[in-house]
Amino acid sequence: MIKKLNPFFSGILMLGIIAIIMLTPLDEAIKELPFSSFQIEYVVLTVKMLSIFLISLVLIKKLNETALSGNSSKYKWSFKYVNLIPFYLFILGILGFINKDLSSINFFNVLLLLIACLLVGFAEEFVFRGYLQPIFIKKYISHKNGIFLGILFPAVFFGASHLLNLTVNDNIPQVIGQSIYAILIGFFFGIALIKTNKLLPIAITHGLINFFFLFGSLPSLNNTDDYSTSNAGMTLTEQIFSAAIPILIFLPLFVIGLILLGKINKEDVQKKINL
Repeated sequence: MIKKLNPFFSGILMLGIIAIIMLTPLDEAIKELPFSSFQIEYVVLTVKMLSIFLISLVLIKKLNETALSGNSSKYKWSFKYVNLIPFYLFILGILGFINKDLSSINFFNVLLLLIACLLVGFAEEFVFRGYLQPIFIKKYISHKNGIFLGILFPAVFFGASHLLNLTVNDNIPQVIGQSIYAILIGFFFGIALIKTNKLLPIAITHGLINFFFLFGSLPSLNNTDDYSTSNAGMTLTEQIFSAAIPILIFLPLFVIGLILLGKINKEDVQKKINL
């Protein structure tokens, strides 16, 4: 039955499931525990992302598209250099905290952040690239631009999932910016899956990008009050300009994805269906 679902319905259904999980107030259940606000936030994120990841595993298994989802032992990990292309994002993330005093960092907080970020990477990649992308590719593979559409639509759903941040962030341009650059990197990851045949390295890369960019949010490195004040004092123009910068940072990945798209053999993709 799951194989016959309309891909757009599947995408909307997944967004609904993700929304229900992400909006569930689990923090209320553990707020009495001896955790800091940072630890509560990331313990909750870990639990929620683990739930989404487990759901995605079940759906991928039922879909039975191991090759298209990047989970087939038949296909070796190829074109490994593609997984190294987003490495510049690691460097940009590190530059954000390289001059800060790291001596007072709580190791548990670092470990918690790493686990949470990796689970975000696994949950999002297994949902949008591992589950949704094979469905869209199967639907559009016979079209002239079928592979492009099959990769783009899951990336758009990936971007749409980031609009949930509007529930916790009133900086609308920033959230819209997050959705746009999520589409850009989501498209690249979709191309990377087709080129490399493996989803696991992409999920790890995704998680590490999040980790390096969020490392500066560790309590000992981040002054939350200053950030809140500066964010609240920004004009709409400043918010739009600030939101546009990350888009420009992620745009090269989209361009590289388009270049790699031209090197994909449609017949090779067709052979992966139902394998």
